[in-house]
Amino acid sequence: MSVASKRILKRRKGSRSLSDYKDDVYLCARCGYCRDMIRARDKTAQVCPIRENTGGFESYTARGRNIIARGILEGKVVPSSLSTEFIDSLYACTLCGSCQEHCLALDERSWSRFPDNKFSDHKIDILGINEAMRSAIVEKGVPPGTIRQVLRNLSLHGNAEGLPRSQRDAYAEQFGFPVKRAKDERCKTLLYPGSVASYSERSQRTIRAIAVILRGAETDFCILGSEEEDSGADALRLGETGLFEELAQRNIQLLKKYGIKQIICLSPHDFDTFQNDYPVFLGEQWTELKIKVQHYAETLLNLLRNNKIHPERRFSKMVTYQDPCYLGRINGLYNAPREILRRVTDLAEMKLTRHNSFCCGGGGGGLWHDPLDKPRLETERAKQACATGAEIVAVACPTCAKMLETGLSSIPQCKMQVMDIAEILLETMSFINEPASL
Repeated sequence: MSVASKRILKRRKGSRSLSDYKDDVYLCARCGYCRDMIRARDKTAQVCPIRENTGGFESYTARGRNIIARGILEGKVVPSSLSTEFIDSLYACTLCGSCQEHCLALDERSWSRFPDNKFSDHKIDILGINEAMRSAIVEKGVPPGTIRQVLRNLSLHGNAEGLPRSQRDAYAEQFGFPVKRAKDERCKTLLYPGSVASYSERSQRTIRAIAVILRGAETDFCILGSEEEDSGADALRLGETGLFEELAQRNIQLLKKYGIKQIICLSPHDFDTFQNDYPVFLGEQWTELKIKVQHYAETLLNLLRNNKIHPERRFSKMVTYQDPCYLGRINGLYNAPREILRRVTDLAEMKLTRHNSFCCGGGGGGLWHDPLDKPRLETERAKQACATGAEIVAVACPTCAKMLETGLSSIPQCKMQVMDIAEILLETMSFINEPASL
């Protein structure tokens, strides 16, 4: 059972009704630990990054949302009558999982390992409650305008920005070598950049770095190109279950059509959805395909461990690392990116790291939605990165890359740059400037 399995077990057959989370809602003791109590693990008080960087209203906390959820379940609150301000605060949440990670309602079988509990040990599915409330709001047609537009773009164009599908694989022009398209040449391993990275100039450098390393390791891989579909991760997190299922069905047909047996994901959000949501929503349709899903950090580390690639020099700059919420906290993958970095450079950790890591602000719709009470998490996290004295903040997520670059741009005295772990690794290899000769 995966680390995230408890979170998704309540989504059997695609159900996202708040009534499915009734036990969780009533299990909440309203203790306020998710609001402002000191964490048991590291004695820091920063549990909810949103609450601590806004006006501090209760609606920004898990406890406040659970109180409203209880009102809905008891018929005292109607979703369509919720205030614009509350709906805005609900979508201000980045679904980073920190409140759930530090909730003290623990599975009794896990008490012996306290305070080193896993994400799956926490009995209240706070993320599920939030997402179910969002589903109710979308169903009533009252989400914030920015969220409505993102969902419309995903439906019509297959990406949140509403950009042309014909431009989805433009990144491949930067590779310096021809890359297989699944429709032209069969292969079992799919490199899946996803919607955010495919259209981001910043993240396109990451895609190229991964592709060059894979080719240097003689890994047979392909892309879907303009045929690639959105994973549906954002649609699901934003509360549009029907759209998620539609996108998931399109993906199943493509993967089945081209005989894909392994997916290497660039985004932790896509990785989480393929790994944890597809089996629950799609059942045997998905599991019978027997597809192995990996985040690219795992892939690159395996290549290093198996001597398929060989760093030839040290990376010359001090690095700190940003844990993506959906790679680290939600799925427990903390070590692979760090092992890659430590093989080639010196790593300085931020104060809030691993299970305590501070969100970049881009998850749960934060990449597009600008709340009324602006938390500016990207700036706060950028300040924390700058405090390490490192020259580079390394990322393993295209959303983190975009958000942290924005955050650093607001701190002119900090000269730190954002680089992906794949870019750093590639700079230590001899074939960095000669992809055409590989």
